[in-house]
Amino acid sequence: MFYCYVLRSQKTGRRYVGSCENLLHRFYRHNAGQMKATKHRAPWSLLHGESFATRREAVQRELYYKTGRGRDELDRVELERSPRRQVAGSNPVTPIKLMERSLRRRVAVSATVSETMVRFFLIAVAMRIATTSLFAQAAVSSSTNPQESPAPQISPAPPQNEGPAPRIPAIEELDQAFKQTSLGKAVDEAHLHAQWRELSNRIINDRDLVEARARAGKAKTDLEKRQRLRAYYTTFYDRMRSEAGSQELKSYIDTHKTQHLALLAQNRVRPSPAPAATASPKPKPRLHPPEPPLPQ
Repeated sequence: MFYCYVLRSQKTGRRYVGSCENLLHRFYRHNAGQMKATKHRAPWSLLHGESFATRREAVQRELYYKTGRGRDELDRVELERSPRRQVAGSNPVTPIKLMERSLRRRVAVSATVSETMVRFFLIAVAMRIATTSLFAQAAVSSSTNPQESPAPQISPAPPQNEGPAPRIPAIEELDQAFKQTSLGKAVDEAHLHAQWRELSNRIINDRDLVEARARAGKAKTDLEKRQRLRAYYTTFYDRMRSEAGSQELKSYIDTHKTQHLALLAQNRVRPSPAPAATASPKPKPRLHPPEPPLPQ
């Protein structure tokens, strides 16, 4: 249910027209000074009110009362309810007056309920604080006056013929033992790969290695490029191996070196034919001049 209402200021006599869904709450806010448009002219009394099924109808009625014709109608309503027209039998109690009284009664009841709830909350907080202080005093008294503890029993001395106590390793020895213990093949592989990547990032930008990569990229033939890359990878992995700190890391570097060099092999190149043996020149036959004919 939606309402269109008209309020009249008891302080200045001005009217205020509005629409809302909860008329009781809106009337309370106007009189409590919580509305910006009406807080300087409180208190307010309900001059006229209508209920509608939809908000749109209530807003349309509000706009109507803000126009000239609606203002004239409100003037007539206010004139009928003015004290000068309230003669005997001329102005009985109207539904609007009953609605105003009901709203004022509800506002008073809601204010009383709110005040009662605040008082109940304050009483509950006070009881909680008192209970907490009592428990704290009991704890302090129990700590200052402890009960008599039983006399400690003296344990018998250990026999002298026992063997020496086992040696407890130091923390450094335990750390080294845990570092040397394998946590699994996958974990060891990941640890070696991380160390290999750290060495690679530290060495790969050396000046001679950068120049070797550039020379390999400028090779004119594929065979020449493979040869230069083979020399580059050999230098790169040898330098990494020299800076490796463990034998496992060196073996890991050698494995990567073998894999990279294997990629540079050119297995499908047709072998060049072996040079054939040079044939010795055949001796030229000696031509004898023909014999002269015999005389006849």
